[in-house]
Amino acid sequence: MRILPSLFIALLPALAWAQSGPAATLVPSRVATAKVFLRGAQVERTAKATVAAGPGTLVFTGLPQGLDPQSLQVAGKGAFSILSVAHRINYLAEGPGKKEVEDLQALIKTKEHDLHVEENTKAIWDQEEQLLLKNASVGGQQNGVSAAQLQAVNDYVRERLKVVKAGQLQQAGKLEDMGRELDKLRRQLQQLQAQAARPTSEVVLEVQAASAVAASFTLAYFVPNASWTPAYDLRAIGTGKPLELVMKGQVVNNTGEDWDKVDLSLSSGNPTLGGVMPALQPWTLGFPYVIRHQADQPRPSMAAKNIDSDSGAALYEAITHVPNTVLQRTTTMEFNIDAPFSIPADGLAHSVVVQHQTLPATYRYYCTPKLDRDAFLYARSTGWEDLHLLPGEANVFFEGTFVGKSHLALDQPTDTLDISLGRDKGIVVERVKRKGGNDKSVLGGKRTISVGWDITVRNTKAVPVELELRDQYPLSPRSEVEVKLTEAGGATVDDQNGLLTWTYSLAPKESRKTGFAYTVKFPKDMPVVVE
Repeated sequence: MRILPSLFIALLPALAWAQSGPAATLVPSRVATAKVFLRGAQVERTAKATVAAGPGTLVFTGLPQGLDPQSLQVAGKGAFSILSVAHRINYLAEGPGKKEVEDLQALIKTKEHDLHVEENTKAIWDQEEQLLLKNASVGGQQNGVSAAQLQAVNDYVRERLKVVKAGQLQQAGKLEDMGRELDKLRRQLQQLQAQAARPTSEVVLEVQAASAVAASFTLAYFVPNASWTPAYDLRAIGTGKPLELVMKGQVVNNTGEDWDKVDLSLSSGNPTLGGVMPALQPWTLGFPYVIRHQADQPRPSMAAKNIDSDSGAALYEAITHVPNTVLQRTTTMEFNIDAPFSIPADGLAHSVVVQHQTLPATYRYYCTPKLDRDAFLYARSTGWEDLHLLPGEANVFFEGTFVGKSHLALDQPTDTLDISLGRDKGIVVERVKRKGGNDKSVLGGKRTISVGWDITVRNTKAVPVELELRDQYPLSPRSEVEVKLTEAGGATVDDQNGLLTWTYSLAPKESRKTGFAYTVKFPKDMPVVVE
């Protein structure tokens, strides 16, 4: 009977090994490629390992926690078989960001210790000051102290206080400098802790081989915490020269894994939108009901909810639109970055140059003197639709100077691209109301008011320019108010919108004068703003 417990204890390691199987092999991997979408990224890792003869388990470690297990794909090369693939979270092994946080915490602890040492030194100076003042007071109160002795004590206290005050000032400066440095380190720590090290993912492979073999593996998966945004630099060297367009991608990696010297590509796709086409459902019209209460007192019905008087059931207005409709594009553009690129998982935007293009452009000036008397130079370009660009913000430069920001609405159905290049004081525009305007006449029950404007344009530059000048006249808001354009001044008239457009070719130092006038006829008792 005494032999059985010893035998059972001796068999425990063998039983445990038989239950858990052979030890798993941990396989490190590195990120080889990253395809970043407008939302999310497709990451591909590569690894090499030796597959032992027979069944075995390989564990690929250090993967990001947020990867989508449904998107996981594993491929291998070698004389072995992949029996199963599983995904799990390892909460004990955290990402590399943890070491950076620990190093910064250790540095802060050292700096805080140094700060306490300097605070203690200042406290010693303060105590010595109190002691000197106390001794000086006591020395002066003792009987039998001569004037010479008292003078000597005062001289000593004075000189020593000078040293104490100097030491206090020096320590105060040290403490202030160390406090500022500690504040910076603590703010940096807060930023890193906001991106705290996260648990990592692991991929577990069950494999089998007839004999030991060297194998290579490829793991591909989708991570949602990444994105890129198109951005542009538009440079106009001068009028008469083409535009230089630099397309950039602002890439954000917040996946928890650093992309170090990877093959990077940017795609215009967005897998997070889904790919299911919307379907229309039968649409049944709803009818509002009016409920009359006691004494047939009418009550206004609620627009959002009506009550069926027979059943007492709530009748809601039918939904006439399909929410979250997905529009499918026929093609998806992909921009490959030629050189290996590194993007850390810091959640910050990193600028990547995607392409550089030269666009033909024509330059002209635009002015609306009613709103702003300055003329604006703009470049007009065609043929940009062949460059497969995406909508985005643009930094605009003209003659080497930053002009401002613009938005390239490249998703609009137009074949021209207009880019404002800023104000030009070389074009002088003046808009003056005509004297004698606002002539008023009353006939019957109607009042008629005439308004006229004179516009003068001058090109003070030494080169000819093309100018587009725009103004407007009012439109009638009601049938009893009549508006008539009596003088167009040679402008192209848009009757639907009340717009007047002049197009001029101005030679150097040339001036042009034009104008327009209109009348407004309305009931004399009706207040109308006519200008």
